[in-house]
Amino acid sequence: MSLRNLSVIRLFALVAIVSHLLIAVVEAHGYVTAPASRAYFCKTGQAKDCGEIQYEPQSVEAPKGLPFARNADAKLCSAGLTQFAQLDRQGAKVWPTTKAADVHSFSWTFTAQHATTNFRYFITRPDWDASSTKGLTANDLESDPFLTVAMNGKAPPASMKHDLSKSMPTRTGHHIVYAVWTVDNTANAFYQCIDLDFGGSQSNSNFPDVGSTSPQSSSTPKPAAAAPSSSASSSSTSSASNSNSNSAASSSNSSASSASTPASTSNTDHRNHSAKSKSCRLKKRRQPNSSALAARADYRRQPMRMLKKRSS
Repeated sequence: MSLRNLSVIRLFALVAIVSHLLIAVVEAHGYVTAPASRAYFCKTGQAKDCGEIQYEPQSVEAPKGLPFARNADAKLCSAGLTQFAQLDRQGAKVWPTTKAADVHSFSWTFTAQHATTNFRYFITRPDWDASSTKGLTANDLESDPFLTVAMNGKAPPASMKHDLSKSMPTRTGHHIVYAVWTVDNTANAFYQCIDLDFGGSQSNSNFPDVGSTSPQSSSTPKPAAAAPSSSASSSSTSSASNSNSNSAASSSNSSASSASTPASTSNTDHRNHSAKSKSCRLKKRRQPNSSALAARADYRRQPMRMLKKRSS
């Protein structure tokens, strides 16, 4: 085999290896869905002015080492990716929050599975100022994760839930959980920022504090119309019921009267007709016609005639 052919084969092999590594990196994507991360809120439209992240919440991917590899540039939530810079916005009432008391696990959705080292979850320090407009930095976070899930190189399923091994750290008001998914056989990891409301005087009141991940409308709700008192409602209902009952009774009586009148008239007419027929029959019996009377008179006179003939 010539040296040229050998070089071509080596080149193809190198291209195949690089392509495989690139495909592996591209396919390894995922994001936190519960409690909803900033990326997921953008995907569902519950967070506004998100930019490109709303179309690819699974793509917050950067070299391993965060949060502490980027100590002071305030770009942890975007992982330093300029196309996702909107994720670094910070301040009171900027992001929807989830009620921390309802969080008992963290759920990921993966668009493709990949070998994984572990998942780690960090949280902001108790004295972190949620009203600051500066983006999240490593100094804002506790140095140790409050939850670590080891994977030892195994690939996760299409979705995965990490139950809390212990209660969430005690906090007051709005705080951020920084979730890190470390891929095992590449140089990258994936990062997600999750906003939680622990209640208290520093709660993010712009969003519902009921465990829901749906932000509250910024418009002031209209006051509901006053409901009628129960007694008035009962009286009104009773009056309406009595009125309806009386109307129904009147209608029923009227209908019954209307229905009985023709029947009564019909019975009367029938009796009158029967009486008239009987009277006519009696009259016919009592008043025979003239020929019958003449015949009877002639029959009665016959014996008299015979007696007269004998006597003569």
